Amino acid sequence: MKNLYHTALALLLLGAAPGAHAQFRLPDIGSRVQNAVNNRLSQRTDQAINKGLDKTESAATSAAKGTGSSPAATEAAGSPAPASGEHLTSRYDFVPGTKIIFEDRLAGEQLGEFPARWELLDGSAEVLSASGQPAIAIARNADISPLIKEANYLPAAFTLEMDVFLLPSQRMFVWLWDERKHHQEVNGELGYLQITEKGITMPDKNLGQETLTETVPAGSWHHLALAFNQRSLKGYLDQSRLLNVPDVHGKPTGLTIGARPIYGDTKPLLVRNVRLAEGGKDLYARLMTDGRIVSHDILFDPGQAVIKPSSQPALTQLTSLLQSQPALRFTIEGHTDSDGDAAANLKLSQARAEAVRAALLKAGISADRLTAKGLGETKPLDPSNTAAAKAQNRRVEFVKI
Repeated sequence: MKNLYHTALALLLLGAAPGAHAQFRLPDIGSRVQNAVNNRLSQRTDQAINKGLDKTESAATSAAKGTGSSPAATEAAGSPAPASGEHLTSRYDFVPGTKIIFEDRLAGEQLGEFPARWELLDGSAEVLSASGQPAIAIARNADISPLIKEANYLPAAFTLEMDVFLLPSQRMFVWLWDERKHHQEVNGELGYLQITEKGITMPDKNLGQETLTETVPAGSWHHLALAFNQRSLKGYLDQSRLLNVPDVHGKPTGLTIGARPIYGDTKPLLVRNVRLAEGGKDLYARLMTDGRIVSHDILFDPGQAVIKPSSQPALTQLTSLLQSQPALRFTIEGHTDSDGDAAANLKLSQARAEAVRAALLKAGISADRLTAKGLGETKPLDPSNTAAAKAQNRRVEFVKI
């Protein structure tokens, strides 16, 4: 460490022009170099520790399953090989719940108005168009919650998903309770979550992690997913699991999301495609219990049969399941809600089922293991005409043959 310190100090002094206008004292330089060296060593140490933990977890998982931990096995499990220098994270094992509690795709919302299915707790928010799609713009220090009448509406197992546009200067806060009532006794040691474009943390508990990246993007859309099961909480950003708390020592009761930009940034936080659902158990366990897998995470634009890119994690997991179970065969069923003409919905559901089959064939699954069948609006999971019921009925099912 001494050698690194003296080398850095010498380079800094050599690079300083004799006639420079910067005002400083030599002790200041020494202190700054010392801090920089400490930070660099600390970062490298953290990287080494995280890599070691990831390898240990991967080995433990492979041993439990009786499989190897080759790169091919990792890729088949849905985790692409990291680029050179990229922070290694655990594989993407998120499985969305099947019974929808709340979903908002912002269909029919008026631009410039407050979103109809939300409550404003603080500040301001409105619907705007982002890249041609509606999104909720949450102003600095504003908080919103789903418009749900029941108190303490989160079940013992649930999943939360949304797309969020994050700038380097932005932070999104997620409270798993109604922030109007603040932290309740039933919430125990459960803390709020902070989401940035680099990761997910529970700051007041020193839990979670951020990816160690050299460059900071100018801002982009990210897919946020949370999974709570009895007492464990996992958090995912895009294809990485960045939060894994085995026991939160508390119970989630509701949902509040808010914007907390830093550096004085006044740009709003953008959120869309929010989905809160009950359940979320392992795909194979669900298949063995129910004989089918119901997916609400394979998405299409209204009236279209082109699969959205955000559906890739769900398709990857299904591909992995089929690869790990060579005897498994599916009928892929497409289902729509009751909006529109029944005959058109039947045709659309067939096209969507065939699109999903084509995506799995492209991923390497044999054609004789998959058939496609459109059922339109004929088999609703919820026959009522509410928005939640329609969201429940729009789905793709994989039925074991």
